[in-house]
Amino acid sequence: MTRRDFLQVSSLTLSALVLNACSSGEKIGDSDFKSLKIGYLPIADHLLIIAKELKKSNFIPVKFSSWADLSEAFRSKSIDGALILTPLALKLKSQGLDIKAILAAHRNGSALVVKKGVLQNKDISALKGLKIAIPSRFSTHYLLLGNLLEQGGLTPKDVKLIDMPPTEMIFALNSNSIDAFIVAEPFCAQAEELKIADMFILSHQIINDHICCVLAFHDSVLKQRSDEVSTLLGDFLTTADFINQNPQEASKLSLKFFGQKPALLENLLTQDKRIVYKNLKLQEKDLEQTLQDIKNYEVDTFEIAFKDFVDSTFVDAYLG
Repeated sequence: MTRRDFLQVSSLTLSALVLNACSSGEKIGDSDFKSLKIGYLPIADHLLIIAKELKKSNFIPVKFSSWADLSEAFRSKSIDGALILTPLALKLKSQGLDIKAILAAHRNGSALVVKKGVLQNKDISALKGLKIAIPSRFSTHYLLLGNLLEQGGLTPKDVKLIDMPPTEMIFALNSNSIDAFIVAEPFCAQAEELKIADMFILSHQIINDHICCVLAFHDSVLKQRSDEVSTLLGDFLTTADFINQNPQEASKLSLKFFGQKPALLENLLTQDKRIVYKNLKLQEKDLEQTLQDIKNYEVDTFEIAFKDFVDSTFVDAYLG
């Protein structure tokens, strides 16, 4: 049985719902199983998921530990939508999965950290030959790394890349399996707090105001359940405003979904430009940058038009 077959026949989504409900003491009703199922990872990029608590939004958050599992669940339609890496969503789209993005989940929000003692300076050229973990070749982090290396006269071929789930990177760094990693927060901040890594660069210092993850849905869901999607988008945008205005409270709400110390996330949210929950409407320039980098760093060669990947009608209707 293949990985995809397993996901299709398993009760993945049901199990996640039962686990979440049991751990929070919520009672599961028949109507809950009909709610939109949204996949996410326990990363700061996906903090909009706290809308479930803040707004009591009518959706089921389904947590994954890796991008591979989330993308396969999305592909097999075990979930209706997902907070997903833009390059990964584009790859699924290029393979024939009928999905569209309706919102940027955030802007900025990643960093490159290096194990303490590995480097004597922060020259980009010093990264040559290092073992650097990335979440996926189809990740914004790989594209950001490519941009950074290019600024120092290097290419991704000048480092040893290792694909790894974000949740495993800190252990790998501490056990000397890797020299560095570039990934979404809060793992970079956590590695700093544990005093096992030094900050090399924040992602906004590579490309400011970049997108990373998007909120995407199956096109059939957008067409057949547009009212639910509209309500959810409104809740997510209201939650974004709440995060900007109340970072401490937002961080406390994240505990249920991420399992990270709220103080760690609060510290990130209060830093200028480190992770941003503003300007979440996707723009053509966002997609152009991503597609160009995908080609430049030899990830793939597919061509996807903005109108075929992004549905702006929901956010336009909300913004009026």
